[in-house]
Amino acid sequence: MTAFLPGAELARLFYAEAVRPLLGDLPHAAARLGPGSDVLGFDTPRSTDHDWGPRLELFAEDDTGELGDRLSRLLPRRFRGWSTHFEPPGARVRSMADTDGPVDHYVTITPFPRWCHGQLGFDPATGIGTTDWLSTPWQRLAEVTGGAVFHDPDGAVSRVRASLRWYPADLWRYVLAAQWQRIAEEEAFPARAAETGDESGASVLSARLCREVARLVLLQARRWPPYSKWLMAALPPDRVAGHLTAALRAGSIRDREDALCTALESAAEKQNELGLAAEVPPARIPFFDRGYPVIGAGRFAEALRDAITDPVLRSRPLTGSIDQISDNVAVLTSPSTCRSILAAAHPATTTHDNAAVPRPGPDRFRG
Repeated sequence: MTAFLPGAELARLFYAEAVRPLLGDLPHAAARLGPGSDVLGFDTPRSTDHDWGPRLELFAEDDTGELGDRLSRLLPRRFRGWSTHFEPPGARVRSMADTDGPVDHYVTITPFPRWCHGQLGFDPATGIGTTDWLSTPWQRLAEVTGGAVFHDPDGAVSRVRASLRWYPADLWRYVLAAQWQRIAEEEAFPARAAETGDESGASVLSARLCREVARLVLLQARRWPPYSKWLMAALPPDRVAGHLTAALRAGSIRDREDALCTALESAAEKQNELGLAAEVPPARIPFFDRGYPVIGAGRFAEALRDAITDPVLRSRPLTGSIDQISDNVAVLTSPSTCRSILAAAHPATTTHDNAAVPRPGPDRFRG
């Protein structure tokens, strides 16, 4: 058995010891970015069965394919015990395999602006607008800003990564407001389902709320929420994570309700600490005359939107970013589809009286 080491470290060694000596004086940058559990730091020995191994992104011109062919001929068939040959050739999902001939390597060779367009749908080096930010899935932003850069002589890759580290302040407020609004829309539902005797429904609704709170906590921490497989693993090991775990494992309606409210109270305290909006009392309140304990998430959504300084952004409906509009994989893995959907959800607006904009808050008439 070959000893496992994190994929990002394997890529660094692979570049330095196997790829770099074959490049001569070719202008290039090199990194391990894009899709893959290794880029997010979540890879384990299980990850080695697909899309993992000696691989990297080489940002260079290779319009003739000569560089790719050279690497196929000259790269070693194994590196640090791992095969450098991947099958099936050119497939979306590839795995390491043995070969007796040239290696079908997993070194992606492309100019960096072209790679950005494929990954994000735009080139951040030319500027990042509101549509760019809101139409880019959090997972894609994590894949560009995560991983590791091994060679970047003119700093172009590092500058783009730095520009995508986090939202500008007003957009951060807007996306946080949309996330609080998502919680507001369903925070009373588990109690209502339990009241009707639908324990399974209450459990499903509670798990759904835990997901939304987890995403909120990561947004507060200025960390791009990864897709569902890694969402809970990405949470900082603080009291909110513990309360969410308690809510998921609770054996009674009351315990689950209390754990969810306690998690939301902690998130509310954090929201106030960030200083992005006027402070809101971070304690649970009754849900209108039904009495279910909730955090009143709409209060935080409204405070955040009121603090947005850009009147056009403030006037937008709280549909939020593409991740808050859809979790369809076919959508989130297609930059052009993301941009089309966001354009439909956020048509061009002009500054107008904010009183005409529907205000956030739970709808008490939804059952």
